[in-house]
Amino acid sequence: MKWVYLLGIVLLAPALAMLLRSNRRYLAPACFVLGVSMLLIGPGLWTAVYGWPTWPAPVKGLEVSFVDAVAVALLASTKRVPIPFSFKLSLGIICLALVISTAASQNRVAAAFYIWELLRTVLLFVAIARACATDTRAAIALVAGLALAMVFEPIWMLTQHVDRPGGSLGHSNTFGIAADFVMFPALALLFGGRRPALPAAAVAAGLVCAILGGSRASLGLFTIGVVLTTVFSIFYKRSSRKYALAGVLAVLFVAAVPVLIWAPSHRSQQDLASSDQQRAAMKEAARMIVADHPLGIGANQYVVVANVGGYSARAGVDWNWATRNAPVHDTYYLVTAEMSFIGLIGILAMFGSVLALGFRTLRRPIQDESGELVPGLLAAMIIVSIHISYEFAFMDFMLHYLFAMCAGMLVAIAARTKEAARAPARAALSPRALAPAT
Repeated sequence: MKWVYLLGIVLLAPALAMLLRSNRRYLAPACFVLGVSMLLIGPGLWTAVYGWPTWPAPVKGLEVSFVDAVAVALLASTKRVPIPFSFKLSLGIICLALVISTAASQNRVAAAFYIWELLRTVLLFVAIARACATDTRAAIALVAGLALAMVFEPIWMLTQHVDRPGGSLGHSNTFGIAADFVMFPALALLFGGRRPALPAAAVAAGLVCAILGGSRASLGLFTIGVVLTTVFSIFYKRSSRKYALAGVLAVLFVAAVPVLIWAPSHRSQQDLASSDQQRAAMKEAARMIVADHPLGIGANQYVVVANVGGYSARAGVDWNWATRNAPVHDTYYLVTAEMSFIGLIGILAMFGSVLALGFRTLRRPIQDESGELVPGLLAAMIIVSIHISYEFAFMDFMLHYLFAMCAGMLVAIAARTKEAARAPARAALSPRALAPAT
């Protein structure tokens, strides 16, 4: 069955590319379908050409998803878009860290699994940037698709009879970060878009999911993200409608305070204290690994090295499957342990590049509706950069995909803004404009 699926992916890419190249009007619907499928079927619709199913790390093989086929099709059917140099530089730093840490690692195959995942992420990033730069409707369609998928997540969670349901992504911590990428662009669309029903439903569904998941970080950062999106949206373009919506949101949040306080309470104080203690122990194990392996232990290998090397035991990490089979709950510590401080500089530079581009674009006038997404995309990146300091789940390929999508949309919107700014100057220098009047 795996090979049938892989054959389907191989056939899908050129067929979709031909369709999109022959008729560009299908570009926005393709992005909408991609957005819907990301959460609803994307987490389960993938396989590995070569895999280690029991490998205790986020990446378990040379994985391939139908999203990769769509990315190839988008890439083949659209024109080049300029990528900021800061993005290329930060990616280069990450690649350097991967080369050095892989050379120093004991298991280069496991490291190759993550290198493959990073390549797929870059492919999707470039594809989304090109698609959204080609069609001004594509970014709106992509966010609308993600928003529609989010509406179904509370139903999914209610069918999961566990203490902390994670919806389509399985775990509440993973879903919490994924929701950051969806809810804040959807909220920005609610503020500035002409079709408020779907974005409003998505934001409400995201809040319900955060409450059902019971993650303290997700709940707190959801509130901060809503405030940031509201402030950025009003800064980008003021209107009486935005001020009215901001007032309504403030009233709703005041009314929801008791629920937000209650949500984590179904976890006992003993459970919360134990969780904090184990997180601290994992960070201590990561610090010992960094001290002993200045070049890094190799991507995708933290759990094995932490256990076989005795770091988890010496740091006081409990001997049970839930803790010993999970990486340190801090993406920045995890990256530093696996890819050294060079890798940490790379990921910080990547987030810094995205945030700098977001702030620059926020100050520019954008004619089409996609400009209203910038406040939400910027807020999402800020919140995610904070959120991943509490979780390792960012290394999951679904979250890499969502990061690539949001970063790609920002690059596309910024590129179109620059192109629009150059248009009057080119028109003034055209031969017709320079010709003497007769």
